[in-house]
Amino acid sequence: MEGLKIATKVVNEIDKKIKPLIGWEKADEIIKIGADGTPTKRIDLIAENIAINVLEKFSGGILISEEIGIRTFGRNLDYIVILDPIDGTYNALKSIPIYSTSIAIAEIKGKDKKVIRENSDNINWIKDFIANNYTINDLTIGVVKNLATGDLYYGVKGEGSFLEKDGEKIKIKVENKNDLKDASVGLFVYGLSNDLLEFLKERKVKRVRLFGSMALEMCYVVSGSLDAYINVNENSRLCDIAGAYVICKEGNAVITNKNGKPLNMKLNLMEKTSLIVSNKHLNRKLIALFGNRWAIKPTKFGIVVREDKKEAVNLAVKVCKYLDKKGIPYCVEPFLRAKVGGNPLNISEISHIIAIGGDGTILRASKLVDGETIPIIAVNMGKVGFLAEFYEDEIFKVIDQVIYGNYEIEKRSKLSCKIIKTIKNTSKSNNNSKIIKTPSALNEMVVITKNPAKILEFDVYINDTLVENVRADGIIISTPTGSTAYSLSAGGPIVEPSVDCFIISPICPFKLSSRPLVVSASNKIKLKLKLEKPALLVIDGNVEYEVGKDDCLIFEKSDDYAYFVKGRSFYDKLDRCLGLK
Repeated sequence: MEGLKIATKVVNEIDKKIKPLIGWEKADEIIKIGADGTPTKRIDLIAENIAINVLEKFSGGILISEEIGIRTFGRNLDYIVILDPIDGTYNALKSIPIYSTSIAIAEIKGKDKKVIRENSDNINWIKDFIANNYTINDLTIGVVKNLATGDLYYGVKGEGSFLEKDGEKIKIKVENKNDLKDASVGLFVYGLSNDLLEFLKERKVKRVRLFGSMALEMCYVVSGSLDAYINVNENSRLCDIAGAYVICKEGNAVITNKNGKPLNMKLNLMEKTSLIVSNKHLNRKLIALFGNRWAIKPTKFGIVVREDKKEAVNLAVKVCKYLDKKGIPYCVEPFLRAKVGGNPLNISEISHIIAIGGDGTILRASKLVDGETIPIIAVNMGKVGFLAEFYEDEIFKVIDQVIYGNYEIEKRSKLSCKIIKTIKNTSKSNNNSKIIKTPSALNEMVVITKNPAKILEFDVYINDTLVENVRADGIIISTPTGSTAYSLSAGGPIVEPSVDCFIISPICPFKLSSRPLVVSASNKIKLKLKLEKPALLVIDGNVEYEVGKDDCLIFEKSDDYAYFVKGRSFYDKLDRCLGLK
């Protein structure tokens, strides 16, 4: 195939002529800002010029490259060529043996050649025409060469993918690994997100590798050196991935953005995307960790509403009529079903839950979800609404966004608790214990006296280290989400929901030195009651457990999360609810 021959000539010529520049001090000089807006090193520009010389000698068409942008080359209009002259420039300059040249080719359709030729002196017109008529899925050839080792990866549409190594040609395809815990994963970590930090901290996979050459790392997935490659940020550029994209597709890899949607990038230099490359089994699991897995699933809404607020009920009726009009299935609570019909609320059947009311209604929705990964669309019809993401007049717009998959999800940590009750045994010297596992809390767990105006005494431990003895009316263990609820009233700090921590706030403490304490969510918090007084553990204001002297309460980060369809920013809600500005 002629296109493959041309692409191979380009990478081999760059390989031959770039090697003498490795270690040359002037190769690291910044020459200009490239067409993609990033600095161009001398070595990048030299490699690009080498590629252009080869292309002009053997073919003709349109070149899209990081440094030069877009230009025509040669006499004919046969190909669209996507080039990354040096992928892993830093590695090359530091003699780290993981850097490559990447090239991809699409054939220009016969009917388009005449139109392009007629506008050949207008490069902006050509740029727009190519971007509007060709996508990454029109690429038929992909070639990536590791310039340090000589390994050559290539893919031909409809024929498969191959690795030429040490004189041997090997057909390659992605391995069928099932379990993330056995997987080796390559990461692009520029701009660490909370999800990515959690992924690294909790060791979700067997090993993580950071190589610094995106095209090569994608090829490693197909050749079996890695099981997946992830970039959760929207900064994987067309030139970075085009050559490897063809190789991965032909090697049976699944290539999606972080939300599980197939890539359909325009052939435009400035196109960017998030990226997950793996087999189909790992792809689903990685989407669940990093993306909006619901965007690619059928939508069925559950609706909960504040029953005693007329405006909330009326809005719920309007929502049901709107969904009926769009043919979207939904299910509702019994009292609302009497007004609108529909199916009874069944958590196992819904993809999203719409909560219309105040924070109490939203907490009730979270409790109904009970650990299932169902996002909440929180609509404020109450007085404060710290948990609410949307106003009444935004509900129909956000419903449409969810239906079409055009929305983001915010994940919130929850708090779990085990009550270890001491059971005294009068016939034996030893006492037994009973462990009660409570539901998780989205806002907070509070230990208070069962009788008003009675003080409690606690020993507070962090990871089994005694931190403080507290005498107070009670104590609050709050999530970041709950920092703006009861904890705030007790003098606790305001904490962004994305911060991975818990807040311990004494309620009306006896000692002036007893102040709120912020601790990492990876810690175990233990409370031991010291006084012979009846007390209650209250979870999110509506679930109660009795606790007594010598009972021990263990608080930890829950394995479950709450998921919210993302609306306004946390600071906009602070301004609305607290009037901080």
